[in-house]
Amino acid sequence: MNETLALPTESLKLVNSLRLLANQMISKAGSGHPGIALGAAPILYELYANQLVIDPNNPDMINRDRFVLSAGHGAALLYATLYAAGFDLSSDDLAHFRLPHSKTPGHPEVGVTPGVEATTGPLGQGLGMAVGMAMAEAKLHDQFPSVVDHYTYVLVGDGDLMEGVSHEAASLAGKQALSKLIVIHDDNSISLDGDKSRSDISDNMARFASYGWDVLDVPDGHNVSAIHHAIEQAKRTLKPTFIAVKTIIGDHGPFAGTNKAHGTPLTSEQMATLAVKLSTKMSGFEIAADMLQDMRQRIQVRLSQQSSPDVDELTAYKFFTQHQVTTTPKLTDSVKNMAGRKISKSVIQSFAKQMPQLWGGSADLVASTNAEIVASPLFDKHNRTGRNIAFGVREFGMGAIMNGIALHGGTKIFGSTFLVFSDYMKAAIRLSALQKLPVIYVFTHDSVTVGEDGPTHQPIEQIMSLRLIPGIDVLRPGTAEEIAVAWQKALMSVNRPTVLILSRGTIGSQGTSQQANLAIKNGAVKIATQPEAVINLIASGSEVQLALAVSQQLNVPNRVISMPNLQQFLSLNTAEKAQIIPKDAAKNVIIEAGTTLGWQVLTGENGLIFGIDQFGMSAEPQIILDEYGLNASVIVKKITQYLEK
Repeated sequence: MNETLALPTESLKLVNSLRLLANQMISKAGSGHPGIALGAAPILYELYANQLVIDPNNPDMINRDRFVLSAGHGAALLYATLYAAGFDLSSDDLAHFRLPHSKTPGHPEVGVTPGVEATTGPLGQGLGMAVGMAMAEAKLHDQFPSVVDHYTYVLVGDGDLMEGVSHEAASLAGKQALSKLIVIHDDNSISLDGDKSRSDISDNMARFASYGWDVLDVPDGHNVSAIHHAIEQAKRTLKPTFIAVKTIIGDHGPFAGTNKAHGTPLTSEQMATLAVKLSTKMSGFEIAADMLQDMRQRIQVRLSQQSSPDVDELTAYKFFTQHQVTTTPKLTDSVKNMAGRKISKSVIQSFAKQMPQLWGGSADLVASTNAEIVASPLFDKHNRTGRNIAFGVREFGMGAIMNGIALHGGTKIFGSTFLVFSDYMKAAIRLSALQKLPVIYVFTHDSVTVGEDGPTHQPIEQIMSLRLIPGIDVLRPGTAEEIAVAWQKALMSVNRPTVLILSRGTIGSQGTSQQANLAIKNGAVKIATQPEAVINLIASGSEVQLALAVSQQLNVPNRVISMPNLQQFLSLNTAEKAQIIPKDAAKNVIIEAGTTLGWQVLTGENGLIFGIDQFGMSAEPQIILDEYGLNASVIVKKITQYLEK
C-alpha cells in the first residue's frame, strides 16, 4: 500500500464532507445533480488525495496529471474537491454555484474554474477529450521524456458510455495502446429516466476488453483502499485501463439507488438528515481546516517527489511548442490549377516544415481529403514520432480527440473529412468554439459538384450551419492564394477553431496575393471591378470562378467579390464594409452552391441569391449545376431580368 494512503476513518471524514458540501451548493442553487455527488465522492477523494500530481498554485504546470470529469453534471462535487485540494476557489465561490459570472458554473468550463481541464456536460465527449490528452502526452513524452510524463484520468457515468462517441474514442485508444489513460466508471446502473436496463444491457467490462483495454472491477465504491489499489495496478499496464467502480447514486440520501437522486436537490430537512447520517457538521461552505490540511499536504508531498525536467530538454520543448508560421508558401502555376483539396495538400507540406508541432489526420479519407504530412509516418504505438493520425471512420470521436489534444497543449492539430459529414461531429466543433481551442477542421468535397455519389454526399445546409456557431472562423477560400493564406490564419490562431472548406474540383487562381491576404483578413475582397458598377457579384469557394464568368457575360458594369468568411465581413464596421462593398446603387447578388437562408443579410428580402435549397442528385457535376441553375448563362439572364424590373 502507498505509505501516504489515508487511514479509512480519515478518508471517510473528508469523503463525507465533500458529499455534504456539494449538496449544500446544489440545494442553495435550487438545481444541480446531487446523485453523483453522493455516490462518486470516494473516487474524487482518492484521485486528489492519493493520485494526481498537480500544483493548485500552478494549475497550468506542464507535467501535471490531467483529470476530466466526463460526467460533467457532477460539477458541484468537482468544485468541492478542487476547493479541498487548494485551488483558487473560496467558500464564497462555492456558495455562488450556478449563479451568473461565478467561478462555479452549472457544468465544468475550462478557463473559468481553476483546475478544470475540459468543458464537459455533453456526455461522452469528456472521454474523447481525455483520449486526445493521452495521445498528446504519448507523442510529447516520446520526444521530451523528462518534460512530459503524466497520467490522464477520466470519470465516466453510464450515460457517457451509452453515447456513440465513447465507442469511437475508446476503440481508438485501445488501438493506440495509451497506457497512461485510466478511465473510472461510476457504475451505479441508473440513468435519468430509471434503471439503466430500460435502455442498455451492455457489458462494459467485456466491451472495453474487446477494444484492447485492461479492465478492473471494484465491487464496493465505498472502499477507497480498493479504488486506490485498482489505480495503482492500472499504472503498471501497457494498455489503457477501464476500472468499473460499483457505486450507489444518491448514496446516504433520501433517494439513494433511484433515478430521482440524479437531479433532485435536497430540502433543508433532508440536508439535516443527511448530515446526521454522514456524521458530519459543516459551517457555511467550508470544510474543517485539519481535513483540508491533510489533503493539501498529500498533494504537496507528491509534487515534491516529482523529478525535475532536464534543463536542455525543457528548453527544446519550449522551442518546439513555440514554432510559428514565418512565410506563406509560393504556389507554382501547376499547383494553382489543381483542386482546392490538392492545393491544400501542397500548402500543408510547406507549413509542416515550419511547424514541427503540427500533426493531424483523417476519418479514413486521406486519399480524398489530401490532408496529410507526406514526409511523416503514422502516429501509432510503435512510432510516437509520426505526424499522421489514422482516426478511422470516427468523425465525432476525431473532433473530441482533437479538442483533447488542443487542451493538452504543446502541439497543433488538424482533422479532415467530407463537408457533408461535418454533421457527425457538430457537437465537438461546438465545444471547440466554446473552449476557444485553435483546432483546424479540414472539410473537402464542398458542394453538389461531388457528383455521382449523389445527395448523401453533397452538402447543402452545412456551410451556413457552421457559420452559425459563435467564436469560429469558417473559411471557404475562392482562390488558390486564399487557400494558402487561410491555412496560415488557421495555424496562427491561438484561441479560435478554424473550419477550412475546400473544393473537390479545380478552384483557379484569380487576383493577387495581396487580395488574398485582404480576403482572409476582412472576410471579403474585390477581385475584379468595373467603373460605376450596378451589380456586386458575391461568391465563395468554387463559385468565385462562376461569378467571374458571369461578370464577363453581363452587359452592365459589375464587381466580383470573393467572400471566404461571411462572419468576419459582417463583424466589420460600416466604413470597413463600404471599402469592400461600396455604398452605391449597385445591387448585391449572391452565388454559393448551398442553402440561400442567411445570405439575405446582404441582399435584403428581394435580392438575388443563386443557391440550392433542396437535396442534390446523382449526376456529373456540370449536369447538377445546370439542373439547379448554377451556370453563367442562366445567372446572366436572371440578373438582366431583375434589372429590367
